[in-house]
Amino acid sequence: MKKSLLLLIAVLSILLVACGGNEDTSNNEQEENETEQEETSNEEETNQETDDNQSESPEVDEERTAIAEAFLDKIVNEQFNEAYNDMNEQMKAEISEAQLTEGWNTVTSDIGSFVSYELVSTEEEQGVDVFIYDGLFAGGNAQFNVALDNANEIVGFYILPK
Repeated sequence: MKKSLLLLIAVLSILLVACGGNEDTSNNEQEENETEQEETSNEEETNQETDDNQSESPEVDEERTAIAEAFLDKIVNEQFNEAYNDMNEQMKAEISEAQLTEGWNTVTSDIGSFVSYELVSTEEEQGVDVFIYDGLFAGGNAQFNVALDNANEIVGFYILPK
């Protein structure tokens, strides 16, 4: 079970990196990105204490947030065909609809049924906005990353069980 979860994480990591436009990304860069995400999350928590009404970076508009959340809603409601159709062509070349479905099923079999998600931060990486969500499941938590390019297309999706 752990082996399949690690495989899922690896596949989704490759997908996010491949669709983000950087074809020469090493494991060190991936670890750096994860560290940056943790640092950004900590900064957001500090900012949240200062201003309880601010939950996302001000430079990311509501339309882009709505696009990311509409995609995520399709995933968590198991509307995989619709979610797959929202992906850009490069992302579709990297992952099949069956792999997307299998990945979600692996996550839910490991940490339980989906309960809710909340936007915790956004980051810009190589011209791509990455929306980072905390997901709550019946038996644990996960981080969702949804990446949008400048044309508002879904170019990456990543699930990291915590």
